[in-house]
Order: sequence, then C-alpha cells, then structure tokens
Amino acid sequence: MRTEKQSKRRNGIQTVCRDFNHLEGNLDHIDERKLLRKMDLRLMPMLTLLYLFSFLDRGNIGNARIEGMEEDLHLGGTQYNWALTVFFFTYTVFELPSNLILQKVRPSIWIPSLMVAWGTVMTLMGIVTNYHGLLIARIFLGATEAGIYPGVAYYITMWYSRHEAQFRQALCFSAASIAGAFSGLLAFAIGKMNGVGGYSGWRWIFIIEGLATVVVAVMSYFFLYDYPDTASFLTRDERAWILRRLSLQFSNNGNVVPEAGDFKWKYVWDAAKD
Repeated sequence: MRTEKQSKRRNGIQTVCRDFNHLEGNLDHIDERKLLRKMDLRLMPMLTLLYLFSFLDRGNIGNARIEGMEEDLHLGGTQYNWALTVFFFTYTVFELPSNLILQKVRPSIWIPSLMVAWGTVMTLMGIVTNYHGLLIARIFLGATEAGIYPGVAYYITMWYSRHEAQFRQALCFSAASIAGAFSGLLAFAIGKMNGVGGYSGWRWIFIIEGLATVVVAVMSYFFLYDYPDTASFLTRDERAWILRRLSLQFSNNGNVVPEAGDFKWKYVWDAAKD
C-alpha cells in the first residue's frame, strides 16, 4: 500500500510532467549539456566524497595492522583474516534491505545516516581491547556500509538516463582508487600520534578517520539533494524536462509511463533469482 507521502510525491511528479506537456513548445531554450553539467556539479562531488570515505574506512585495518594492532590485540593464526572476512558477511546481506528502505526514506536522510552509523562504528573500533571486540566491530561496519554502494548507484538513476548513469557511476566509484592512493600516507601521519592520550597509533587511525566520516556525513545532510522534482537548484522547466526524459526511458512507444517507478516485490524476487 502506498504511503501518504509517496502518493503526494507521485502526484507532484505527474503535475510536473503535465506542465512539461503544456510547455513543451516553449522548452527549446533548455541546453541539455549545460543542464547535465549543472547536475554533475551539484551531485557528483558529494557522492564521490561519500564513497571515498566508505572505501577509506573499510580498508584502513591493513594500515592499523602495520602500526601494531595485531600485537596489541594478541591476534594469532587466522584471526586477522577472519576480522577481514566477517565484514563481507553482513555487507552482502544488508545491501538489498538498504535499497528497499531507500524506496521509503528520502536519500538526503538515509544515505548520510548510513555514513554517521559506519563512522561511529569506525571510531569505536579504535577502543577495542581484544579479538572478539574487533570481530564484532567489523561485523557492524559491514552492516552499516552495505547500503552506500547500491544506494549511490540507485540514487544516480533517479537523476540520469541509463546511458548517462553508467559514466557517473564510474566516476563515483573511481573514488576507491583515490582512497587507496593516499590512505597509506594518511595512516602513516596519524600513526605518529602513538602514545597521545595513552592510545597507540593504530587506534588513532580508526578514531580520527571515523570522526572525519561523521563530520562529512553531517555536512551531507545539507548538501545532498533528494529528487529532481524537489531540487531547489533546478528551475520549474528543468524539473519537468528531466522527469519527462526519465519517464520516456521506460516506454516502448514514446509515451510517459507514470507508474514506472512503482515498487513491487516481484522485482526483488527477480533480482534475487538473477
């Protein structure tokens, strides 16, 4: 059953699309390239930054190991490898539920909230005292980070057509390479804080990078936009133009399909079977 908030937004989208039909002859002034650049400048930097911190936080355990984490926590045998592996158990399981929630919750609320959650987990990882504490922290880190990759991919499709979304997703996910390029240098610098506050250098890697994630997450509450039909940086004509184009990509005959974005459990099952 569709919620009242969803129905209100659906009605708003249909109104904007009707406006487009009414104004279609007067929208020749819209420059597609200029509008796409406008969207890119407003959306892509923040999305790329979010994914950069995600990859930075999931991979910094290797730098912490170099700074003495393994010895301080008395890890032996395959314990370090298990600490790496359990992350992906919850990461895999929670990807799909996260995107289902994103269908119900505004992106500007859900995506930053995920970031606050994993930033908090990362910060607390800096105070674990044994193997089991590290294991539990990694499990929760996987659960909280799970939604960022599929969430960003889905969010981009709310704004761009399919042939445009592929390039934007590639740009966004290239942040993983950027994170890998300087994460070691950053960890080396933070490791020099060894002994500050009675904490080892590897603990400060988790604490500082975790707190930085939370700060960026709080910023993204104010800089992340929800949908094209509610974006304040777009004009009325630009909103209608974007929504009309997104609707047409689901149609075989060139007609708008207003219900193309409706959620059905059948789609979830189809994806699970694929």
